[in-house]
Parts: sequence; structure tokens; C-alpha cells
Amino acid sequence: MSVNNTLEKICTSLGKNNKPTYVVMAIATVKGICRPIFTMMDKKENPETKKYTAIREGLTEIIAIPVYWASGEIAGKLAHAFAKPKNFMDGALYKQYKNGMKTPEVVKAFEDAKVLAENNLPKMNKNLMFMGVCGAALFVIPALCSVAIKPIMNKIQKNNSQKHLDISTQQPIEKSLNLAYSPDFQRGEGYKHLNSFYRGTNSGMKVGGV
Repeated sequence: MSVNNTLEKICTSLGKNNKPTYVVMAIATVKGICRPIFTMMDKKENPETKKYTAIREGLTEIIAIPVYWASGEIAGKLAHAFAKPKNFMDGALYKQYKNGMKTPEVVKAFEDAKVLAENNLPKMNKNLMFMGVCGAALFVIPALCSVAIKPIMNKIQKNNSQKHLDISTQQPIEKSLNLAYSPDFQRGEGYKHLNSFYRGTNSGMKVGGV
């Protein structure tokens, strides 16, 4: 079996069984993986900003994937409510059929409408799925992200701010040790020198040039 035949079968199978929900879910999966990676690869951006943006992008797509699937499937189920013979035949003839007046004309109209309903069911199913995922992208996902992601990101920002505050309030050990040797250090009355070394005035003859 050649490569062309294999690709043809794969594409044919995907084309027959493809749904709008599958396409949108695949796109959301790729975005959920690639966008955070590209965001973290930006060397010009602040590290904390990159981290915040990457987490938000990843969480958005994690929420979007199941919402796309659920919205598409629910909307697709509505196709069975629309793909009925009564929607494809004259209202008066359908009323006669329901009332038991099954003349040849009425029966033929009903059978033709039934065939049309069955043929149009798959098309209506996919169209309603597409409308479902569009509605999810416009309304459902933004609302859920606002409710679910905002508290998470606020908590992360609060924790990061607390960490920076804790670090900034700690005085480095090296700074405290070298403070006494700073030119701006003011020695108070309580300041005492160590008495281990002679601190008197150097006078008289020096021996050896020292």
C-alpha cells in the first residue's frame, strides 16, 4: 500500500467522521500548548509578567476544550427536533396526515418529507454544532474564565507580592556587617572601639620605614 493511498484513506475517514467540535478542540489544544511556550520564550518581557500570562493562557484553553465539546454536542442534539417530516411538508397536508386522512397525495407528501428529513439530519447536526461552538466562544467561555481564572490569578499575584515584600524587608547580613565601615555611619556616644589593638597617636621615630 502506497503512502498516497494511506493518506487518502486517512483524509477520507476524517472527512466522513469530522465534526466542528473536533476541529475547535484541536485548535484549543494546540493553543494551550504553544502559546504559553512562546510567551515564556520572550526574552524581552519581565519574568513575572511572562509567568502570569502563560498560566492565564493555559488555564483558558483547559477550560475551553470541554466547553467546546459540551456545547457542540448539546447543540447537535437539537437537530433531531428540527429534522422531522412536518418541517419538510405543507402544513395543511401534515395536519391531514395527523388527523388520519391518509390519501395517496398526503401519504406521498409525508414519505417525501421523511426522506428529506433523514437526508438533512447530518447537515443540520453539523451546522448546529458549529453554531454551538461559536456561541461557546462568544459567551460561555469568557464568562467561565472570568469566574474561574480571575480568583486563581489574583491569588497568584497576591502570593508573589507577599514574597517580594518579605524579601525587601529583610536586611542583608553583609550590609549590616559593613555598616560600621560606611563613610556615612555616625558613631554615637555608645559606640565603643575594640581594645585589642593600640589606637594611640603615632609619633616619634619609625624603624624600618614602617
